[in-house]
Amino acid sequence: MLEKQRNEIDELDKQLVELFEKRMALVTEIGKIKQKNNLPIFDESREIAVIERAVSRLENPMYKPYASCFFKDLMEVTKKYQLSLIEK
Repeated sequence: MLEKQRNEIDELDKQLVELFEKRMALVTEIGKIKQKNNLPIFDESREIAVIERAVSRLENPMYKPYASCFFKDLMEVTKKYQLSLIEK
């Protein structure tokens, strides 16, 4: 009954993992640049712009609050990761 949809989600999750790894590789580069140049990890204006841009790309406006939450959570993860790089 749900097998087809769950298989599709599994495939999307695979793609999300690939994109997550690509994003984290770039986050690593950015973290190193921030560390080298003594820049703060948190840039509120950048985060707001990223979220607004992502949400504006949605076709279904019902997803807006959830996409916003998704990107906020994603950026929390990346900030924690950058902090761990700096603390090493």
